[in-house]
Amino acid sequence: MIITSTVRRDNGLLDRIRLVARRYTTKVEVGYFGNQMHRPSITSGSSGRIAISDLARIHEHGLGVPERAFVEPALQLNRAKYLRYVGKQITPIIRRRQSMNNAWQTLGAMAVADVQKYMVTASFTPLASSTIRRKGSSKPLIDTGQMRQSITYRVK
Repeated sequence: MIITSTVRRDNGLLDRIRLVARRYTTKVEVGYFGNQMHRPSITSGSSGRIAISDLARIHEHGLGVPERAFVEPALQLNRAKYLRYVGKQITPIIRRRQSMNNAWQTLGAMAVADVQKYMVTASFTPLASSTIRRKGSSKPLIDTGQMRQSITYRVK
């Protein structure tokens, strides 16, 4: 006959796991927040100013220009990487070796870097020849670099 016994030690681990699981409903948003204004370049031919968030929305959805989506595609392309990262953070967070806030901040910074990289490496609809002449460049989405530099994240 085999006799087994179990000893239950409660060091608070189960409660910490529950707490972490509830707090994992936090989300990281990547985009343009606030009303920062775009500074047109000297060659842009435009003296008007537009909020960077509106300019990004125009490009992302093709409102009056060919669609050159860059935020959503970049995030989708790197989705597996983000899931792997978050999965690797669960144990350190439960064991209090990593703060949850630090994990979310790191994830946000990773996503911003991925969007910025995508903006300069992806293949977009080519610019019109008149736009290339005016800008002096055939690179879509990059004129002054302000839109690329302004992408950010927030943890909610």
